[in-house]
Amino acid sequence: MLASMRFCGRYAWQHAGRSVVRSAAPWPEPALLGAGAIDCSPPGGDRTRLAVWSPGGAPLERRHAAGVARITVVFAGYLQNLPASHDGEAAYVLDRYRAGDSDWIRSANGVFAFAVVDEDADRCVLGVDRLGIRPLYYHHDADGVTFSGTMAAAVPWGRGRIEVDFDTLQEVMVLGFPLTDRTFLRGVERVAPGSVVEVRKARRQVHRYWSLEQLPPIRPQPVESFVDESQERLRRALGRLIARAPAPLLCLLSSGHDSRRLLLEASAAGGELAAVTAIWPYPGKAGFTIEPGVTAELCRRLGVTHRLVAAPRAGGTVEPRAARLVRDLLLDFQVYGRDHIWAVPLVGSLRASDPRVNLDGICGDTFFNNPFYALPRSVWGRWQPEREVLDAIAPNREAEDRRWHGLVSCSLSSRIKAALAALPADSNRLSFFYLLGRTRAIVALLPYGLLDERVESFCPYLDHDVMDHALAFDPIAKGEARLQALALRRHHPGFADIPTSHSPASDVPGAYLIPLQHTDPIWLGRFTSGEVRALLPRWPSGGRRPPIEGKDLAFAGLSMLGLGRPGGGWREPHLRDRLQAIRALAFLDGGDIRPLVRARAEAIGRLARWGLAGAEPDGRG
Repeated sequence: MLASMRFCGRYAWQHAGRSVVRSAAPWPEPALLGAGAIDCSPPGGDRTRLAVWSPGGAPLERRHAAGVARITVVFAGYLQNLPASHDGEAAYVLDRYRAGDSDWIRSANGVFAFAVVDEDADRCVLGVDRLGIRPLYYHHDADGVTFSGTMAAAVPWGRGRIEVDFDTLQEVMVLGFPLTDRTFLRGVERVAPGSVVEVRKARRQVHRYWSLEQLPPIRPQPVESFVDESQERLRRALGRLIARAPAPLLCLLSSGHDSRRLLLEASAAGGELAAVTAIWPYPGKAGFTIEPGVTAELCRRLGVTHRLVAAPRAGGTVEPRAARLVRDLLLDFQVYGRDHIWAVPLVGSLRASDPRVNLDGICGDTFFNNPFYALPRSVWGRWQPEREVLDAIAPNREAEDRRWHGLVSCSLSSRIKAALAALPADSNRLSFFYLLGRTRAIVALLPYGLLDERVESFCPYLDHDVMDHALAFDPIAKGEARLQALALRRHHPGFADIPTSHSPASDVPGAYLIPLQHTDPIWLGRFTSGEVRALLPRWPSGGRRPPIEGKDLAFAGLSMLGLGRPGGGWREPHLRDRLQAIRALAFLDGGDIRPLVRARAEAIGRLARWGLAGAEPDGRG
């Protein structure tokens, strides 16, 4: 079975206090994974506690959990190059660990996170893929180590005071992503991209098995031959992925370049596909959409099954699944700002009968179209942290430092400079800055099980063969030539007459333009209150609130820390208007934010304890 999984675990060191390993001690982490978490702790002891979230509580397979002789492995994600002699990724990692082979991960081609708990060696080993696409958070202290793919489940609830890391919190609020592998909760870190972390009671070692410096150097290449070779590499990657997935594959299709190229190349490679499209505004002409006509015509010519999903106020309604898919997406701190907000109605519409594997277009734009995101053309390719470069990254950084005075350890400028200095000193530096930033802030279109969804995301553009080749092309020339569009015209000329969301309005035939009355979250970064109500599950109108799980409270507490923009934005629909107003004034009036932020940090623990114990709130939060 291929399905999106996530895991959490806790391991108590040998000779730890009895209270740490007492079997009756509360273990809230599985509850924070959501309904369907399966306790897969090894028998015979209480030091190792493991849980894996499985869609619908489905039985686990050896690709997700494996163990023998007091060694246990949990695995989330996929490996393209899994040897045929092994029946699952977790079993393969266990085999390599027992053989003392630490080099296997250097060639591990996929998107993944794993944890190894070795009770005899009294250690945990945590690892992630090259770019750390799948998040893996951990906390360690004198008692043991806690880890999870969901940050809320990696927090040491009930084991001391939870404090805020103000440096990281400021970075998230100003830039949209942290500059390091720290999180905004002190002591909770994220496994760095391309790293394996070995955690013992007395020490922690980080082993970097891959870094951006290992990419092939940038070299001059004719555009046409580069685009042709990229097609060959992409088709090989798709062939490997198609062979691993049950048919049909799901394509969350938009009118843009990245998903269109995957649809066309996967079809050419013999893949059986089904597409789902959200009706969303066309950026080239206000009040119109081209999604229905464009995507329907693509699928008609290919013979691909296609379904449209209407956004609120777009001629239909969105009824979220009982598993709180859409609400989790709106509240989850790992899906920051407006990125991928267009997918909310689409994700909320997924059916149990839809395919199990999604082809995700993550990094397609970065690798083939616009490596520099929203940065002005004047700073493309520059790698020295000059003032113009810093202004492009964070124009209000000095004002933000004044607001956070006394809370942060040093200026935001100095931290941005340090983050840039850690990247290769070439024309890719700014591109890599945002590439790593986005992977720290968001986790692709379907956030890998964080939506209680069973769909696994395969990421063809992140295939090593595709990625290494794409990043060896001059990024400035790539940004100017827009190679994704060139590849579509060159390799699929029979579809060149179908416009894209990148096409100017003058090039879009009138038949594709459909009037659409809808607030445009792509540019505003928020839904209206009416649209939020349409997206969220309706609570009973009675005086007593429905049961609230620990996961909900963790998200609410984290949102209270100020991760959403001030005001009634789409990230905070659960807060009352009065609280929204107080919070917005505290930030916008330039007053002292320290008491407010610290109070929120204390509230997280109280909210979690209340929710997990099933008790009434104490009224102090």
